[in-house]
Amino acid sequence: MTRLRQQKIDNIQVPDLEVEGDVNDADLLIVGFGSTYGHLHSAMDELRAAGHKVAQAQFKYLNPLPKNAAAVLSRYKKVVVAEQNMGQLAAYLRMKVDNFVPYQFNQVKGQPFVVEELVNAFEDILKK
Repeated sequence: MTRLRQQKIDNIQVPDLEVEGDVNDADLLIVGFGSTYGHLHSAMDELRAAGHKVAQAQFKYLNPLPKNAAAVLSRYKKVVVAEQNMGQLAAYLRMKVDNFVPYQFNQVKGQPFVVEELVNAFEDILKK
């Protein structure tokens, strides 16, 4: 029964994961989920304005993952998963995508991300 239920979930058609920004040549891919989109997009815009090659992918569906998720996540040199929790999305993606080892930006404040903090953290990752 468990396998039957999983097969039903696996057969759900979800749209491909879309990438914005420097899609083909980004040095950093910013990954988020849900309501973090606006803050992450603003951080991406600021980084790009400063001359960095950055892209963003925002998950809308997690189970099942978009069929192109593994291909997107493995295309970039550096990937950071930004979350307002203790890293559940990064852990889930590590479990579902072979050899995926992202950088993580986690905050648990009960407040939205601050774009300046995101930009500073992402610049540090780009320097590594």
